[in-house]
Amino acid sequence: MRKLVPRLPPEYFLTWAAEILQDELDIHGFLYELEWVEDYGLDFLMDEWARPRKRKMVRVKCSCCGYEDLYHYGRGQKGYGFILPESFTEEEGGSVFEDGDEIYCPSCGCQVKVRRKADLRRKGYFVSAEGRAMSAAVVGRENLLALTGWVIQRRVFFGGGERLEAIPAEAYVFSPSDCAQLMGWINAYSGSAGYFIQYTREWRQPMDWRERWGQEEYIFGLDEELVAESCLPHCKLDVYMEHRPGAFHFPVAWLRLYQAHPNVEAALVHGLPRVLDDLIYAKCHEEEHKRGDMEVHELDWSQTRPAQMLHLNKEELHLAREQDWGQLFWDLFRYSKAAGELLTGEDIENAFFLGDEYVGQLVGRGPVAKSIRYLLQQCDQIETGYVPEPEDEDPPADAQVPDVQILTDYWDMAERLGWDLTNERVRFPHNLFAAHDEAAVQAALLEEKGLTSKFRVRRMVLRKYAFSADGLLIRPAASQQELTDEGNALHHCVSTYGKKHANGKTAIFFIRRKNAPGRSFYTLELDERKLTVQQNRGMRNCPRTPEVRAFEDLWLSWVRAGAPRDSDGKPICTKAAQARTA
Repeated sequence: MRKLVPRLPPEYFLTWAAEILQDELDIHGFLYELEWVEDYGLDFLMDEWARPRKRKMVRVKCSCCGYEDLYHYGRGQKGYGFILPESFTEEEGGSVFEDGDEIYCPSCGCQVKVRRKADLRRKGYFVSAEGRAMSAAVVGRENLLALTGWVIQRRVFFGGGERLEAIPAEAYVFSPSDCAQLMGWINAYSGSAGYFIQYTREWRQPMDWRERWGQEEYIFGLDEELVAESCLPHCKLDVYMEHRPGAFHFPVAWLRLYQAHPNVEAALVHGLPRVLDDLIYAKCHEEEHKRGDMEVHELDWSQTRPAQMLHLNKEELHLAREQDWGQLFWDLFRYSKAAGELLTGEDIENAFFLGDEYVGQLVGRGPVAKSIRYLLQQCDQIETGYVPEPEDEDPPADAQVPDVQILTDYWDMAERLGWDLTNERVRFPHNLFAAHDEAAVQAALLEEKGLTSKFRVRRMVLRKYAFSADGLLIRPAASQQELTDEGNALHHCVSTYGKKHANGKTAIFFIRRKNAPGRSFYTLELDERKLTVQQNRGMRNCPRTPEVRAFEDLWLSWVRAGAPRDSDGKPICTKAAQARTA
């Protein structure tokens, strides 16, 4: 295979690539170098005995138009550079441009990359822009189909000229049932440059490979005649590579899929091309496929007719082709059909107007068509005849837009609350956002009610740590409502710790003054396993005062001593006992 695939680009390939990759390759070079020039200043003109002084200037040259001039010298962050005349002002000076900057040529207006000329002496050129393109050819006696991937570089040379170079990077050679990969690059390492890609002078052919070229939108030399001459005359690669709005093309993946399932060409020509585009795109982004093998399990490969391959009948396929379905609407239709609901063309149009990529979540949750119409009514789109256009701006971030996830969230909460979703007014409320908010409040109350028993158990477990001394007391939190009130009073987030506290993952205690036991003062979090204080915060998360710190130390020493109590149930802990415990 290495001997079959040429390493020189086809005739007129670079001209074609320059036009196709115009946006990527339209960056030229702007070389500069230091030059000493004689300064014929005013003192020289006024004094016949004066001699001209030497001063530093910078000579620049554009590789695109050949423009050449002398600019003022300037010091930059990386070294010396030049000052563009149009950027110079007497008050502020001028902007210094140096190696690596990108500007526009003052003469031709092209975008140029600035490089110091002295840095080009070793290689003789630098790469100002780079792109990728692919060519197709038929090679060998067996008419193998070869796709060669080229790296197109715009090289700017030391003398100021430039030209495009095509480097053979990868090639894929297809037989009727197999594929070989040819590599024209290796990963290299340099102590000064680190890891980089080094292009080789010969092809190398790995035995175990993964397809890396990926997406390609144009292939030079690919047409119906070339495909017909190859060993894969019915692969329809030229049809697959045709432009379709929003489609991304993966030629190697397509040919590998065709080799595995030749009937895929019928699904492309007489089926749904956009569905195939979406499926191949998703598969190519899931993982790197060994030897480029491609499997699309969504299609029924045991069938030969496009409709049956796509799980549709003849009339449904006609509708799908008429409306140009992609995978989103194809999935919506066939999953709804499997769930017992047959969608119409109007229903698919409504789904398009809704513009929600999660519309498939409605399947199995309720009537899909009616749910879509309901969401459109919530948007007031059906009544006003509003049709979204591609150029429409996105709604503001804080705008309330009824979508599928809000509706399904509402249904989930309603089910947990035991609401009757068979009632149309409950399933499709007049105001979705108001019903969603009400359900959220009720669900929160229900969750809090479910935690009540757990809070009661936690209170029984933690009451052994209740303690008072020196005018302060500490006790465990008794309910979610107490945590909410505590957070509101002290302006911190202890209310979010309710579930962790109730499930035993942490322990929340309230510190109060004895003369005001109902007034929030400090909130303490205890690690029960290590018997250490995680945090102890007051108003707006302020740190503990010396008084609270001393009380915390006394209480913690008592807890670590086993929380002993006398016969009357009072804590046995004095300051002398604290000293002995320490």
